[in-house]
Amino acid sequence: MPEIKAILIFEMLGRPIEHVKYAIEQFIEKLSKEEGIEIINKKIHEPKKLEQTKQEQSELFTTFSEIEIKFKNLQTLLKIIFWYMPSHIEILEPEEIALKNFEFGGLITEIVRRLHQYDELIKRVAVERNILQNQLQQQGIKPAIPLPNQPEQKQQAEQQAKKQESKKKTRARTGKKKR
Repeated sequence: MPEIKAILIFEMLGRPIEHVKYAIEQFIEKLSKEEGIEIINKKIHEPKKLEQTKQEQSELFTTFSEIEIKFKNLQTLLKIIFWYMPSHIEILEPEEIALKNFEFGGLITEIVRRLHQYDELIKRVAVERNILQNQLQQQGIKPAIPLPNQPEQKQQAEQQAKKQESKKKTRARTGKKKR
């Protein structure tokens, strides 16, 4: 399989501005130590203040880097994509990539394996979140974001539906149109 040359864009958000600069530099340093890659060129853009809504209290800064990388092969490119999550990828070389069935199968198997890991993590976090919210409710603390499908929510939704149905029936009997 041929070497692959690509430009990857990585974004970072945080505060204070000095930390954002330091963090993106450290991120690139870590990336450069990965096996099977060679950083050809890199450009780090100056952090800019993120526009905020009235509710947001803290100043956040955003920056991004454009990094041209030579990858040993397609597997290495995919590994870097999954581990480092670039926001954009532009393949520069080669113009075409030919894969054998077993190479393609290996690549898509790796993609599916990673998706299963993410799915497992999301499910675990959701279970932990539900446990914590239930504990808060037992203490009499109402959660900021209600748990889905709670009996209280179902009851409220059913009451809402009954009210709307009742209004429709009343309008139908009286001949009034909805305002």
